[in-house]
Amino acid sequence: MEFSVGDILQVDGNVYEIIGKIQYKKVEDNLYWTEYCMRQRPSGKERWLSIDVVNNEYSVSQFARNPSMGGYHQVDSGTEEVVGVWGKVDVSVGDRATFYEYEDITEEKIISQELWDDETEYCTGYYLDSDEIVKLSNATGSSSASASNPKKGSVLKTIFAILVPIIIVCVLMTVYVNKDKDAIAKYLKQDAGYTYVTSITGNEEQKADVYKSVLSLDSTARDIIDAINGKTENVQQNTEDGDDSIAILTKNEYCLIYTSEENEVLVQISSRKYAYVSDQKPYHCHHHTYRYYRRYYYSRGYTSDYSTYNKYRTSYNDYSDTTIGSNSADTYSAYASSVRQSSTSTRTSSGGGLSSGK
Repeated sequence: MEFSVGDILQVDGNVYEIIGKIQYKKVEDNLYWTEYCMRQRPSGKERWLSIDVVNNEYSVSQFARNPSMGGYHQVDSGTEEVVGVWGKVDVSVGDRATFYEYEDITEEKIISQELWDDETEYCTGYYLDSDEIVKLSNATGSSSASASNPKKGSVLKTIFAILVPIIIVCVLMTVYVNKDKDAIAKYLKQDAGYTYVTSITGNEEQKADVYKSVLSLDSTARDIIDAINGKTENVQQNTEDGDDSIAILTKNEYCLIYTSEENEVLVQISSRKYAYVSDQKPYHCHHHTYRYYRRYYYSRGYTSDYSTYNKYRTSYNDYSDTTIGSNSADTYSAYASSVRQSSTSTRTSSGGGLSSGK
């Protein structure tokens, strides 16, 4: 499995263009692997795809600043040497770095550390199966035609030139819609900064998942808002009852970020349908947090969801608590607006690749 700069890939449901490629060798045992710098469509975010066909290991990662190693254990280390470079990468053949690889207890999430001459870099990511990596088109935007029949090949090239862009657009639209549907849930599942704690089962076969964050309450909220790239429909922090919980609504999800009874930062994520049909208390939350969780959804999401879910029995039939007024000075609402505005702007290349290998 090998790709070239300019190829279009679908990786774990997301569409990327390869903008850089590095081939590494582990000095200690002469094993080789390849890493691809990819730019996501349409967000423009950069990710790294690592392919190690010898050990049958595939992963996607992104840069991180001093991630917590809590719950992770070392699985590999050594010296990596760059033996090949293509496209937008800021390394040269012959460059070396000391690397360390870590896995969490599930052996699904990973953290890598690279010690270069001028700096130390960290990446967080997760493993993939090989069938989650699909090539959509090559660097020229079309598949190669048969050379044995020039006329037939010319016709095929024309057909491919017409069909391939249409297929790519259709895939992009499908991926974009599906991605929005559970954007927060997918991010929490994959990012190394969040550890799965438990699930809460609601009515109508709905469930809410709970994660523990290594970040502060404030940083967790901003991180999630950044991760969903402008898809926040409404967000507001509680300013009553001494509670500081932060609630986020997207088109399909309801997210609550709160401080638990054990003083840990937890994130509960569910569908909006779960909130509509279920009244379960968030995991290990204080009473005022639960009250805010219910009041916020009733004030911001219930009315619009009624037209979608009215055939189901709602948990708000006997609701008698107060509603929540809009807070024009809310910090996170303003932050979400700035992210949303940025996401609509045209993103251009930084023009240079990265500071070093990954």
